[in-house]
Amino acid sequence: MKLNIRKRYQEMPPAVRTSIWFTLCNFLQRGTALITVPIFTRLLTTDEYGICNIYFAWFDIFLMFTSLKIPYEGLNNGLIRYEKDKDGYTSSVMGLIMVMTVAAAAVYVLFHHWIDKVTGLSSFIMLLMFVQLFFNPPLMLWTNRERFDFRYRWPAAVTLVSTILNPVIAIAAVLNTDYRAEARIISSAAIQTFFGLILVFVLFYRGKTFFKKKYWLFALQFNLPLIFYYISQSILNQSDRIMINYFEGSGKAGIYSVAYSAATIMLLLVSAVNGSFNPWMYKKLKAGRYEEIRRTTAILCLVVAAATLGMSAFAPDLVKIMATEAYSQAIWIIPPVSASVFFVFMYMVFANVEMYYDGNRGILVISIICSVANLLLNAICIPVWGYMAAGWTTLFCYILLTVLHFILMKRVCRRNQVQENIFPEYLLLAIALCVLVLSLAVLGLYKLSYFRYVILLLEILIVFGFRRKLIRVWNQLRKGEEKNGE
Repeated sequence: MKLNIRKRYQEMPPAVRTSIWFTLCNFLQRGTALITVPIFTRLLTTDEYGICNIYFAWFDIFLMFTSLKIPYEGLNNGLIRYEKDKDGYTSSVMGLIMVMTVAAAAVYVLFHHWIDKVTGLSSFIMLLMFVQLFFNPPLMLWTNRERFDFRYRWPAAVTLVSTILNPVIAIAAVLNTDYRAEARIISSAAIQTFFGLILVFVLFYRGKTFFKKKYWLFALQFNLPLIFYYISQSILNQSDRIMINYFEGSGKAGIYSVAYSAATIMLLLVSAVNGSFNPWMYKKLKAGRYEEIRRTTAILCLVVAAATLGMSAFAPDLVKIMATEAYSQAIWIIPPVSASVFFVFMYMVFANVEMYYDGNRGILVISIICSVANLLLNAICIPVWGYMAAGWTTLFCYILLTVLHFILMKRVCRRNQVQENIFPEYLLLAIALCVLVLSLAVLGLYKLSYFRYVILLLEILIVFGFRRKLIRVWNQLRKGEEKNGE
């Protein structure tokens, strides 16, 4: 049996093996972050936990400006265009990011009083952030450069070591100081700085290029037009915690972050499902086999909906596992945040079709509309109804995002003369309405443990009853992904 598995693995195309390892690394990182939540919520107060999450939220926003997300979004395009000098392009782009990071740090030094007030973080923490902003991109550039040529052993090893070291060092640091929030942040920054510093030398040694005009211009021309899209995505993902911190304080932001961490479980499921569904659907779209897409989409949406309702129903039990009594109010935020993840899956399904038919121009407009709506709603609702309102504003904005993506998808299909419905639209609408209604209804069951356990039992029985169909669908998606990688 072992020999058979090993033989099948060795026979896989390099692209598939690389995809498997990077997927495992992604799950390892997210899974470890999720597993350590119960530890840090018990070691840190709600205020301290909130400060840590606010730091990571602002880090993502600043990273967008200092790197233009080149290591994440634009690297492959450059590697394809400058195939004969891939290492030179990578090291040159790293030089560009370093210059932008130093420039941003200089701006911060000049206006640090105002920026500190806006972020709610101390000058020390902000300066530490810029150190991390300097050394994070080399790590990502190297990882994605290796992935481009289907090399996965060293990236997997670095991911494994850093994933283990990060929580171990953080826990040790938190336990040995009174400045626990700062210790948690410093330990995270130290790990990335360590590996980033090494990889700076590795990338420059390989590429031997800091500045090359055509490389810098290409990277800027490709990524700068996308900056508004990146901003809008950051606003949707981070603004709720930042605005809660501004209006309600870091303690409430900490409670909200626990609920958001619980949604990570759903995001792992959605990412895994869409990662397999996307290449499979592209093949079916090319072949015009819309009936197969409709059947599979219906099954996958039901699976995600069931997981959403299960997460919402067992929020009280989940919060007890993940945190102390101080975070107990997070149970009221989990249902809307979990439902938001369901709509994330829905809009991703529609966006897949848009991307296939090259309808990505409208995606920017949609993202800007929803991010502005999110900011306005949070600014209005949080001061009036408190931090819990952020969960429902997030849900509303992801519903809006889904609706707008559906409209854009239909327009793209008409433009490409696709006459048949690609998805079972009325069924998807019915599922979405059920998720919304039941997410509200489940709030009344939190004190009735009996009914919540009955819901769990019913979901288990339903999954068991449809296990063969679910296994068949998953095998179809997996095989489609493998063939796509050949």
